[in-house]
Amino acid sequence: MKISEIEPSIIDILLPASELALDFFDNYKTLNLLKKSDLSPVTEADLAINDLILKELKSLTPEVPILSEELFSKKSLNKNQDYFWLVDPLDGTKEFINGSKHFSINIALINNGTPVLGAISEPAQHKIYIGSKNKPARLFSNDVFQNLKPKSATNDCMVSASKNHFSNRDKSFFNSLKKEYESIKMIEKGSSLKFCDLSDGSSDFYPRFGPVYQWDLAAGQAIIESLGGAILFMEAKDSYYSFDFEKKINGFIALARKENMQKISKIASFL
Repeated sequence: MKISEIEPSIIDILLPASELALDFFDNYKTLNLLKKSDLSPVTEADLAINDLILKELKSLTPEVPILSEELFSKKSLNKNQDYFWLVDPLDGTKEFINGSKHFSINIALINNGTPVLGAISEPAQHKIYIGSKNKPARLFSNDVFQNLKPKSATNDCMVSASKNHFSNRDKSFFNSLKKEYESIKMIEKGSSLKFCDLSDGSSDFYPRFGPVYQWDLAAGQAIIESLGGAILFMEAKDSYYSFDFEKKINGFIALARKENMQKISKIASFL
């Protein structure tokens, strides 16, 4: 499979998916809202975007199976897959139904347990971030591509953090960072947009110490790794992605630049 030949098609899939998301967002107050088995919300927007993406991915790569957050038929899943797509059709549903623009669409291609292609759409800003193991991530906006340049933390440090999942472990991490950097500032955002902050130079680190599903991380990991970033997993086994609907990742720290790995590993040793 030539990943470089697939990237333009992923853009072509995400453009209408993003427009569909915005159509629903314009009427977010009247969306039909359901609860999944884990009590997380799902809307008709999640399901419609999911249907669009899965249809297009099946047409693009009929031989590659798809694992999506909104995949309800799980009995036939074969966990031993060399390649598979990992999709979150609407990351940040809670933000979406509350009228916040901090929602995204995530698509990642996994090969032998590793994200090798990732794309994150930020529909509200008409932006798509896409990168792979073969090509550094770029920003697609207004029909043109722009290069991305992550920043390296010096004396000042910017941290992207979740608006809804800030915990005592996050506070401890921030306190540890204060011993290493003169200035610490935080950017609060929802969904995978925190990976976009890392890729475009807005922030240095994104800590998440609670469990997340694979589709929350895979696309962002592919993007930042293509730019020289890295992921520090709290548990080594979590670094391997599998075709398993129930698999969760038990915390991580995403870094805009992998040269900060040693310092952050030392800081995070208390976790």
